[in-house]
Amino acid sequence: MVVWSDTELWVFGALVGMVLLKLWSVWHVSVKAKADRNGRLIFLGLIIGLTLFGVGAKTYISMMMGV
Repeated sequence: MVVWSDTELWVFGALVGMVLLKLWSVWHVSVKAKADRNGRLIFLGLIIGLTLFGVGAKTYISMMMGV
């Protein structure tokens, strides 16, 4: 099991905040640009996919360093 330090928890909290800001900003810009539904979903899908990859990589690295 991975035990995260206080600093790692703060970084994870900041990461979640940045992800929420990123999703909101992409959605807001797509609405202002009058993008269609498919365009919004493509951008959100790319951002969500890359974000999940980054969080997964951080978790994997933490687990490997804890072994």
